[in-house]
Amino acid sequence: MMSISADRQALGERVDQLGQAWLDGTTDRLGELFTSDARLISSQHGEYQGAQAIIAALAEDTAEAPFQGAMTNRYLAVEPGSDQAAASVYLFGLTQRMGRAAFIFGAALVMRFERVEGRWLFSEVRLQINWTNGDNRLVPHWSKPPGTNGWQMGDEAPVLVSELHSPWAIMPKAAVPESLDEALHELYARYSFGVDQNDMGLLISAYDDDISGGFAPVGNLSGRDTVIGVLKSFRHLATLWQHFAEVVRIEDEGDGQHVKLIVARIIPERPMDEQGNRIYGAHYQLRARRQPDGQWKFCWTDYRPGWFSEHQIPAFDVGNATA
Repeated sequence: MMSISADRQALGERVDQLGQAWLDGTTDRLGELFTSDARLISSQHGEYQGAQAIIAALAEDTAEAPFQGAMTNRYLAVEPGSDQAAASVYLFGLTQRMGRAAFIFGAALVMRFERVEGRWLFSEVRLQINWTNGDNRLVPHWSKPPGTNGWQMGDEAPVLVSELHSPWAIMPKAAVPESLDEALHELYARYSFGVDQNDMGLLISAYDDDISGGFAPVGNLSGRDTVIGVLKSFRHLATLWQHFAEVVRIEDEGDGQHVKLIVARIIPERPMDEQGNRIYGAHYQLRARRQPDGQWKFCWTDYRPGWFSEHQIPAFDVGNATA
């Protein structure tokens, strides 16, 4: 039996292989990574069973040209002693014409795995296209691509419902990542999946009771009751969110309980500058607290718009609410 950390590494490689192959149009390389009865359940492709059917469905997306894009917000859920696992990831992809984005989309994926003869294989992939912008004729085989406002009246029911399908829902006893870096990536993934998928129960699990800070554009808030109440109400006005982001700076405060971190917001329409450097459109100043069970929760946050590059990460400024 592999260790939890080794399992997480192997699962992470599988997630990266699937996402990158879909973007690149090299899904034919994935044939041996699915169980014999694996399923794809996609809001735009439909439902398929078996490796070859899944590969053919995804390959059609890049028949003309590969997507440019990236994967973010990855979470890997492994329960000790189990041969089942799950993962979630965000992915955005775009096609270009004459140097400009002609079609762009944002997706959320949840994958289930089975360990077969010591290897982790995909047993189910749920793929929800959350939003699109541009010329939908570039994906004519998609059933009904959502626009920039996401799901609308008359659309089919989503294939990904966080309360039923997220890794946190289907693997509730998953081990807390051993490394601080991975644990904090999981915490941000939990927060973003909860708020983006309108799963208030999951969002609550990301905040400690005394959460406070700046919650632009609604203002400075204090206390979990207030924060969740305002965000839940505001979420009715913001019909679509997808917070593509990555943790770019961590500082352990040395007391064994608290860390500071900066999470950088990725804007899919402009993830890089002209020189190929990663750039970000905003960032979070965050403080997190370790719980008695080893889990981490946010206890302070401030969201700050403003562009910067990977070589100009902002300094820590935790405690100064600016909303």
